[in-house]
Amino acid sequence: MIVGAGHAGGRVAERLRHGGFTGPIDVAGAETELPYERPPLSKGVLTSSGVPANAYLLSPARWNEIGVRFHLGVEAVGIDRREKIVALSNDASLSYRKLVLATGLSPRRIRSLEPVAARIFYLRSFSDALALRGRIVAGTRLVLVGAGLIGLEVAASAVKVGAAVTVLEAADRPLSRLLPPYLSQWLADLHERAGVRILCGRQVVLSKALSTAGRLHLDDGSMLEADLVVVGIGGTPNDRIAGEAGLHVDNGIVVNEFGQTSDPDVFAAGDVAAHENRVFGQRWRLESWKNAEDQAAVVASYLCGNPSPYSEVPWFWTDQYDLNIQVAGVPSIGGPAYERGKPGDRAYLAYFTTGGRLIGAIGVGCGRDIRIVREMIKAGARPDDAELIRKGFTRFGDELGRQAS
Repeated sequence: MIVGAGHAGGRVAERLRHGGFTGPIDVAGAETELPYERPPLSKGVLTSSGVPANAYLLSPARWNEIGVRFHLGVEAVGIDRREKIVALSNDASLSYRKLVLATGLSPRRIRSLEPVAARIFYLRSFSDALALRGRIVAGTRLVLVGAGLIGLEVAASAVKVGAAVTVLEAADRPLSRLLPPYLSQWLADLHERAGVRILCGRQVVLSKALSTAGRLHLDDGSMLEADLVVVGIGGTPNDRIAGEAGLHVDNGIVVNEFGQTSDPDVFAAGDVAAHENRVFGQRWRLESWKNAEDQAAVVASYLCGNPSPYSEVPWFWTDQYDLNIQVAGVPSIGGPAYERGKPGDRAYLAYFTTGGRLIGAIGVGCGRDIRIVREMIKAGARPDDAELIRKGFTRFGDELGRQAS
């Protein structure tokens, strides 16, 4: 049984069939949609009149063909590990031999925005995107709280249709957890040239519902009026039922390199799983498309009798305007060492190192290079200065004025 019918849960079910699993597969999910990928929500689903063809993992006919049974619109409310039964919110229950928890995240909420709750949106689900799509039009005053991936992607989508967009960020720069300061500044400049206003170091301390808008009072004494407010400040792992069932929970459901929890018959995958990363030697949770894919494959392989430990390099990407920005590894724990081109170039690439070891890279418009870098990071590569210079890289120098420290 799989609890969670999102990207990770759906991919586990599909991979089980590809791996030769012939037993029954039941998938329970709180949403009424079949499994879909989340990246299109802030882009294609939000801006197009239809639903992008690549939004769903598989068609309904294909799910029927491979024999996966879905129980949608119901939540798992409890796990009896002794009897191996999952209780559902519709008073039904399902038994299991092996259980996979792919329960994802719940969006973080902001208390000071409660008075304007009628204008608040979160972008975590298909229904969220569809609800927003008809409201973001030319002239809409849109305030985005959070300059992370979701906030900036929605900003890029909304300004294209003529909305008046303001982004509020509590930190001192956009995407501060992924990008070094000089790239944060480049990205902020890109948005501002497109007409997006970005206000960093600001938070909403009070809000008030007006007859035709919401008024937001910021901590610097200024005010904004908004027709819509989209909050994108991350999420908290949906690990409550796991904790109540006695599983090891620590900012997510703790799993080993095979996705196995403290109960050998229970597994977890996706945003909710706090997993051991062999490449970097630490435990973390990753909220990304790639992590959902990789962990689903690891769990399914183990359940099919072909154990293959998780040993992937983190990888994130974002499409904003006509640019594709990709981040591999963990550049935030190192410093920029080499770069090819300058931010704004159509094929900019930067390598980040610590102690001479390559631990991260950021590329703009160079997906093939990032694929290669991910393998280099996994192999523990130590870039050779002379070779990189021959390939068009230069050492990241103080004279550029873009140090990450």
